[in-house]
Amino acid sequence: MSEFRITHEIHEVHPDIREKLTTTTIEAINESSSRSAEDAALVLRNKLGEIGVHMSEEACLAAVERIRQGKTLRFEIEHANSDEAEA
Repeated sequence: MSEFRITHEIHEVHPDIREKLTTTTIEAINESSSRSAEDAALVLRNKLGEIGVHMSEEACLAAVERIRQGKTLRFEIEHANSDEAEA
């Protein structure tokens, strides 16, 4: 299962970050529905950048693939130091 993690510190400053991420992700994927998963991931990465969120290309591709498979995205809140070595 792919989970997308948001640090607790970001969530404290932007409590609506989960909703923003979800909305932006759905919009980007809908806009690029006729494109390849890789192209859709680039659109998603650019859209997220517009709201100040930076995700790796791999994470964006994973998000696109999950949504296209009918799965949901889950954004988890964690402290900045937890499990940094496990990326």
